[in-house]
Amino acid sequence: KIVVSKVEEIEALVKTMIEIDTYPSFITVDGGEGGTGATFQELEDGVGLPLFTALPIVSSMLEKYGIRNKVKIFASGKLVTPDKIAIALGLGADLVNIARGMMISVGCIMSQQCHLNTCPVGVATTDPKKEKGLIVDEKQYRVTNYVTSLHEGLFNIAAAVGVHSPTEITS
Repeated sequence: KIVVSKVEEIEALVKTMIEIDTYPSFITVDGGEGGTGATFQELEDGVGLPLFTALPIVSSMLEKYGIRNKVKIFASGKLVTPDKIAIALGLGADLVNIARGMMISVGCIMSQQCHLNTCPVGVATTDPKKEKGLIVDEKQYRVTNYVTSLHEGLFNIAAAVGVHSPTEITS
């Protein structure tokens, strides 16, 4: 998982992969704009490039050195709606990670206490008392509805841009 800050660092990473002839199955590109709130406030919004700026940098660098077909790109960072996911796919992502949207669908109230183990609604805690707030039998339907809505929205966008599948969305 990387947060891009300098193009030169990405180029150095790609050159190293080629030099040692070792390629990861994937690279997760995370946006510098923060995600779930499970980090320090000082790092959340001020370190690294935004996801939609970083994705084409990573993709084009892999293309430039002829190894784009060897490494999948995951996009991560505030991808909670079909339009944002479609943009990420269009900018070079092969797949997306969705943490924030899943957390919200299961009841997260974004109290930004994930790293403290004090989540008041039981989503991000190992405290047995607080975990009781997460009623799986109820929340499973919310998560299912969220995933179904994402799926439907992505296919609607794909149809609108003239392709059969969201995986065919390109820049």
